[in-house]
Amino acid sequence: MRRSRIILYIILLAVFSFGAYAAFMYVYTEWKFLPVELLQEPSAQAPHSEWKATDDLLYIHKVNTPRRAENKDESYDGYELDIQTDSQGNLAIAHDEDDLADGIKLADIFSSVDNPSEKSYWLDLKTELTEKQLDQIVLTAQAFGIPKEHLLLESGPGPMAKLINKKGLGLLLQVPEDFDKDGGNPQKRKELNEALLKQWQEYKPAAASASFGKYPYLRAYFPLMPKAIYYSSTVRPSLKKPFMTDHMEEDPSVKIFMLDEYTW
Repeated sequence: MRRSRIILYIILLAVFSFGAYAAFMYVYTEWKFLPVELLQEPSAQAPHSEWKATDDLLYIHKVNTPRRAENKDESYDGYELDIQTDSQGNLAIAHDEDDLADGIKLADIFSSVDNPSEKSYWLDLKTELTEKQLDQIVLTAQAFGIPKEHLLLESGPGPMAKLINKKGLGLLLQVPEDFDKDGGNPQKRKELNEALLKQWQEYKPAAASASFGKYPYLRAYFPLMPKAIYYSSTVRPSLKKPFMTDHMEEDPSVKIFMLDEYTW
């Protein structure tokens, strides 16, 4: 009898602890999505190209190994990959130069997925690529039945972004690092918004790529702009992730919500 009571107390404690944890994470997530104080009226302008990738929302960060690609196949709609070039100018999947020694190619990732044509791929370009190298990416994807519409290439403003547009590929245009740092100054906010709008008018990206910290500002000032948002503060399992995903699903302008995981 004493043993059964102890077991019951343990179960009740576990249930209470989980409930308290869930409640805390829910409140914390709601706090994360509080609207920012508007310093100027939202913009109805959002110059962008047509979104041609899949409408599936959930992506996973840094799928740079065949093992990770295979393990996450059933859990995520899209993969983010880091593209570099080695010393011979060959394309490689690597986040840092130290990873180039692994010799992982784009085809290695595609071949690790059961149905590669059903996913979309966020390609984070870590170096400038040539037109020929972009063509090689498209041809490699096509060899696996992946349409070029499922390839989304991330770049900052400049020649690389222009080349991506020239090739008819989906551009994820990086939002400037200081976009969420107006200091409560209306003039600074105006300058940041005008600069970003000017970039969108020039490049017409498929979506703006930004960290979650910038999302409340993008949502407030450019509600119509398609967005590719990444959240990498928590790499371990957390109830924040499903709560945040629910919020992102309620915003039709969010085309991608990318998460991280520590498991490979």
